[in-house]
Amino acid sequence: MSTHPSHYLITGATGFLGRHVIEQLAEQQLAFLPLVRDPQTWKKRDWGKSLQAAQVVTGGLNDLSAWQDSLPALDGIFHLAALVRHSRSDDLALKELYAANVQGTLNMVKLAALKKCRLVFVSTSGTVGVFNSKQEWADEHSPFCETMISDWPYYDSKLQAEREARKLAQELGVELVIIRPPVLLGPGDHRFRSTGHIIRYLRKRLPFLIRGGMHFIDIRDAAAALIRAMQHDSPQPVYHLSGVACSIDSFFRMVEKASGVGPVPPQLPAPLALAIARTASGLSKVAGLHESPLPDPVVVEMAGKYWDVRSRYAAQDLGFQNRFGQDTINDTVDWLKLHHPQLRS
Repeated sequence: MSTHPSHYLITGATGFLGRHVIEQLAEQQLAFLPLVRDPQTWKKRDWGKSLQAAQVVTGGLNDLSAWQDSLPALDGIFHLAALVRHSRSDDLALKELYAANVQGTLNMVKLAALKKCRLVFVSTSGTVGVFNSKQEWADEHSPFCETMISDWPYYDSKLQAEREARKLAQELGVELVIIRPPVLLGPGDHRFRSTGHIIRYLRKRLPFLIRGGMHFIDIRDAAAALIRAMQHDSPQPVYHLSGVACSIDSFFRMVEKASGVGPVPPQLPAPLALAIARTASGLSKVAGLHESPLPDPVVVEMAGKYWDVRSRYAAQDLGFQNRFGQDTINDTVDWLKLHHPQLRS
């Protein structure tokens, strides 16, 4: 790694994870360059107003030729950007999803080769850690769960991105470190996306829960691990960030404890919930509605599974230790009550 003052390019800089990575880089007095499609988005952000970027880079993942020549020497690239879409019903949206998540990642590998720097790519635990029972789990040496996720566009796109990025990185001599976190929670979700399910619960907009599992970690711990992965002298090619694996019912009981909002909705067996979601989706299309009042059937399919990963390396190499799950939920709920327009007291 370079002994000169460090400069790190960050894709997804205005997102939930980008925010926390940037704040922690700034705390360590490390220079960061946010990549943004619209510089006004960076200027108008309501967080970190005092944080000074070494350079705001304007551009997208798939138009490198328009901005790569403006970059200084880089010590690393944090590739955090991704489109998260789950529905299978919109062909144009699916094309955009794969272009961003697969081709966009390959372009970051090419940029890392050009700049001769390390690439830390945030994928997802869902490429390997989705199962039909809660007794199963995956570590860094587990195979992709291709059969399970092949019909789930977001997770399939991340699997393809991992596979193709690793191949290209080997061809180009790029040091690629892939991080696979589960659901990221904590304070600061200013776009209200990662915490959408908690927001719906707090607003009493969840009619039922699905009998399945989930897995989450604290985003502050994830951001710290990413920076350590960038700084490690000899990192592993893949790291899992393992936190709290629990049933969906147990998760919302933690939200109930943190918020005082209850009761927790009843659980439905996954097949019944899926039938209801598919019916609601079909009726919404007939009625000409933009979207169904219930989750997309793909989301229901995923919720009926069990998600769990373990790590052989993250604790030793990255000092990663996920904090107590209830503390993360408490901080998430407290932040949402202060900042979400429908939840402010």
